[in-house]
Amino acid sequence: MATYRQTSRADWCSSGIEGINADSLQRIADATEKMAQSYTELIWERDYLKAQRKRLIDRNDALTRSNAALRGVITKLKRAK
Repeated sequence: MATYRQTSRADWCSSGIEGINADSLQRIADATEKMAQSYTELIWERDYLKAQRKRLIDRNDALTRSNAALRGVITKLKRAK
């Protein structure tokens, strides 16, 4: 059984106004769904990258503090000689 979409693409003149309207609405619905899917993927990617950025900043801060602490220990050891 052919759908409205397939029928209208094959011969839209014979299906009448109702068929054209139904097909138009179906295509609009398909396009809207496709756009929504892309938008959802963009939101997911944005959230993922935001979380990744926060993790990297936190890791960088921890390594900076660790490096400062280790430099302090080296300074203490040099003074102790």
